[in-house]
Amino acid sequence: MEINPLAAVGSVLGTVSTLLNNLTQNTPTNGGHFVVNHDNVLAAAKIIQNQADELRATYTAALEKLEVAPPGEDEVSVRMAKEWNQLLVRNGDSYAKRVRDYVAGLDNLVAQLTESAREYGYNEDQVASALGGSAVV
Repeated sequence: MEINPLAAVGSVLGTVSTLLNNLTQNTPTNGGHFVVNHDNVLAAAKIIQNQADELRATYTAALEKLEVAPPGEDEVSVRMAKEWNQLLVRNGDSYAKRVRDYVAGLDNLVAQLTESAREYGYNEDQVASALGGSAVV
C-alpha cells in the first residue's frame, strides 16, 4: 500500500488538533486554551507524547518520498524538481523543517507537562508509567 506522506502528516496534525480541542471543551476557559491541573496533567502529556511519536514516525518514513525527481531530463524539469525539493525538504523554512519544528514543539510541551506533574507531586515512576515508559525529560 502506497502512503501519501503529506496526507499522513496532515492526518496526524489533524488528530493533535482534535485532541487539543477535546481537552479545551472539558475546561471552563475559551480561546483555544486548556487548563492543566493535577487530574489531567499526565493524561495531557500522554496524548501529546503519542501524537509526537506518531508524527515523528510518519515524518521519518515519508522524508525520502518527499524528494521530487525531475519528470524529464530537460532543463525546465530539472529546475522545477530542484525548486520543489528546496520548498519541500531543503530550505531553512521547508515543509520538512516545519514538521520537525512542530514535533520539537510537541516534545517541549510534553517536557513542560511532565515538569508540571512533578510540581503537582507526582514522582518519577508515576510520570514514567503514565507516559508508557517514554523517556522522561
